[in-house]
Amino acid sequence: MTSSLQKQRTGTVVSDKMDKTITVEFSWSQRDRLIGKARRRVSKFLAHDENNEASLGDVVRIEETRPLSRRKRWRLIEILQAGDVADFQPSELPTTLDTPETEESTGTE
Repeated sequence: MTSSLQKQRTGTVVSDKMDKTITVEFSWSQRDRLIGKARRRVSKFLAHDENNEASLGDVVRIEETRPLSRRKRWRLIEILQAGDVADFQPSELPTTLDTPETEESTGTE
């Protein structure tokens, strides 16, 4: 069903919180006109995921399609590699490092 006319991109899933929709981050390089160095650029696409198969951190291939909603013009073709993302939020991390004080660190004898 895939045709060579549609563009295809490979990127990483950065959000899967919406129903049947994933956000895919695609990074590419662009040469700076003035300096000549290569700059890393990032584009984000909303892609249709019919069965909610993709999860955060997965490497996926998406393909251009007809407009499915206001911002969604891509659809998920396949999951190339399963992601490896931690299950906790940054707010759940301890704010201070609790290190036990020893006699040597306090300087008392």
